[in-house]
Amino acid sequence: MRAQSRNHSCRIHDNFKIGKLDAVVLENEKLRITVAAGRGADVVEFLHKPDDLDLVWLTPNGMVDGEVNYNYNDPLGAFTDEYPGGWQTIFPNGGAASNYQGADFGQHAEMALLPWDFKILKDTPEEISVEFFVYGRKTPFLVKRTMSLKSNSTTLDMIETIENLSDVEIPTMWGFHFTFGPPFMDDKCRVVLPGKPTVMPHASEVFGSSRRLKGNEYFAWPVGVGPDDKPIDFSNIPPRDTATEMLYMKDLERGEYRVESPNKGLAAVVKWDKTNHPYLWFWQEFGATKGYPWYGRYYNIGLEPFSSLPTTGVVDSVNNGTALIFKGREVKSNKFSFGVEKLK
Repeated sequence: MRAQSRNHSCRIHDNFKIGKLDAVVLENEKLRITVAAGRGADVVEFLHKPDDLDLVWLTPNGMVDGEVNYNYNDPLGAFTDEYPGGWQTIFPNGGAASNYQGADFGQHAEMALLPWDFKILKDTPEEISVEFFVYGRKTPFLVKRTMSLKSNSTTLDMIETIENLSDVEIPTMWGFHFTFGPPFMDDKCRVVLPGKPTVMPHASEVFGSSRRLKGNEYFAWPVGVGPDDKPIDFSNIPPRDTATEMLYMKDLERGEYRVESPNKGLAAVVKWDKTNHPYLWFWQEFGATKGYPWYGRYYNIGLEPFSSLPTTGVVDSVNNGTALIFKGREVKSNKFSFGVEKLK
């Protein structure tokens, strides 16, 4: 099924290219969403049309114009060096390179770096729906993501389903790599979480840089203690050159958060079923990392619903008991959404 030709209401454009990469555009009266099917089905545009504001953060390098280069000596390289920003599905390895069951996984490998196929499920003026899907190369998994948009809605609804195609039990990490930065995010933004989840700092500094916290003791969201023994409200986005930090949240009241921008008058609202994703990773990079890989150029956060932790790969998640286990032939699914709301 190919997309119908329509220039109003809900519509799909399925013959786009970003360089050599296949791309699909879903849009309605309020939103335009671009998905780089040829690279991880990354969401690389989420434009709120009334404000001409793209809520997707892109790195200074942006999208590569060809296929992902896997020929890196450094296992971080394939993901990190060609990272465009945007959103990714992370599976089956979360974070740093890891070796498990005889397979070497690079950073956030493998589904985020593979080309995905797609098919149109629904194409009417009232509603559109596209399924993106990919088969693993290192691992025997089929991943499907259905993305749906209704007329006049400012919310994109998604269902992601993963199937183990083997009879073997396999431990995994499964996450949604949502990131925020300019032009939407600035140092007046706030991160709003329901309740007071428990915050677990990463065990050490990220990339060897200084960190925002004094140590790695748990605390109740949102206030921790800095190196100077003063409180830090992590719900407030700090200015550029603030130290890097990596946090994990557990005991979530529900799978939901908001990133509010008073300067833009908008909030990004993310919701998900926390059954298979009980953790929220909070990556913070504000330009303090002056060496590889960011050289002071990034000003962004990642708020990432995840099955497991930490960001050091699947082996560590197995060792700490948080790995998501797929039994032979097992299928797991999750519903999630990304929406835009006006601030009152």
